Amino acid sequence: MLITDNNLVHLEKFIISNSNRAIKFSDRFCIDSRKVKSGQIFISIDSDESKNFKNIKNAIFNGASGFVTQFLYKRSDLKTSIPFLIQKNLDNLFHMLFNVDLIGYKHKVKTIGITGTNGKTSSVLLLAQSLTYLKKKVGVITSEGCGIYPALVDSDYTTPPIDIIYKYYRNFVSKECDYIIIECSSQGLHQGRVKGLLFDYACITNIHSDHLDYHKTIKNYSNSKLSILNQSKKAILNYDSSILMKNNFDKYRNLECFYFSKSRYTNKKIISRHMKDNKILINKHVVTFDKANKNHFNIYSLLMICSILKLENYGLKLINSSITALCELPGRRQVIRTRSKGTFIIDYAHTIQSFRDIYKEFKSYNHITTLFGCGGDRDPSKRAVIGKIVDSNSSFSIITEDNSRNENLSSIVNNISSGFNDKKRYIVIKSRKTAIKYLFTYSSKKHINFILGKGNESYLIKNSSKVKHNDIIYLNNLINNYES
Repeated sequence: MLITDNNLVHLEKFIISNSNRAIKFSDRFCIDSRKVKSGQIFISIDSDESKNFKNIKNAIFNGASGFVTQFLYKRSDLKTSIPFLIQKNLDNLFHMLFNVDLIGYKHKVKTIGITGTNGKTSSVLLLAQSLTYLKKKVGVITSEGCGIYPALVDSDYTTPPIDIIYKYYRNFVSKECDYIIIECSSQGLHQGRVKGLLFDYACITNIHSDHLDYHKTIKNYSNSKLSILNQSKKAILNYDSSILMKNNFDKYRNLECFYFSKSRYTNKKIISRHMKDNKILINKHVVTFDKANKNHFNIYSLLMICSILKLENYGLKLINSSITALCELPGRRQVIRTRSKGTFIIDYAHTIQSFRDIYKEFKSYNHITTLFGCGGDRDPSKRAVIGKIVDSNSSFSIITEDNSRNENLSSIVNNISSGFNDKKRYIVIKSRKTAIKYLFTYSSKKHINFILGKGNESYLIKNSSKVKHNDIIYLNNLINNYES
């Protein structure tokens, strides 16, 4: 059944006729039965019929004035007198309702979606920094927070649910933002959380194996990432990502592809490439960024940003100055140096490739200690591999907690430790605070210490609760107390 304007008009009329009045049309309905308010229409979009029925009952209990579903129910089964509408292909239609609120705005905004296994959040924030430096107003939706950069409000999601995405999007358009940058997770893309949005640029930082607990296979995971290309005008892709570049991009209609790379390929669509001595070649012009190396930014993030700015017709001098002005991101390859306790490097690294990359970036022949863990209720197959990488790059290691969630920490530790060749080269300290304190106590002037996994996060997830903790704050308190 093809979706027609009549379907949408019919759905709009039902919502308007059976809901309380609201300033915005999207405030008249809700897609989460737990958040339905009295007088709202509940749009039941779950593809599972039994879950759909359960959600409808929950929405009615919470005061819904009506509901829309794609399944055929009898009023006697629902035991309710409120109006409801049966709408086929609802999953392909409901997202259009959010666009109703955007129709009245004449302001045009450029929308950028960034996805990839590693570097999504960093790339979003660094790009927002660059564009803000260039006097542009930038709306940001990312795991680090949402809002008009740099005033971000904490978020519980990498890619929020679709209703939250559209409310932020609507706010950014109303505030006349020049750009909107959205961090797109594989789960978010697979679940349609950015459905209906048209991206001016889709950027893919890389694709490595990850989140197989959710996607099951690397192919499914890769396809989720690539699905962003179906709703994009231009793509900016990492030419060095082997899994990414195995795909045929010609099948994406009306999509123009550009690339960035660290290698010397002859492809004319490669806009920016990395050269020696911290130089970036943008088309045929060389730009040097000294500070970029000093702050240890991921070179691929810089290449991607240069590519976007070039495609947006910024001159080389402006690109150079905006990249040079970038500030270090808390918890992302953050370097903390001390007078007598060595150097500490804090990072969010939690994937196999991100562990490999950070050791390569900060290659050292000094005594290296790594403090790390792996998340519970997530892909257990990567834990031994990460353990092996840590073991081969560290003089000594401390295995500790990292969002164990509902999984027993001992099972996580057993998975990790199976990757170590020498069981005497690591210890297990369950408490992350105690582990960091131990690391700091026994560190000396020439030691390099990696604290990986949590970055600048402000909590640990244990069971279903969040426990307040921040690696950076706790480490700085130890340093200040010691050095004072």
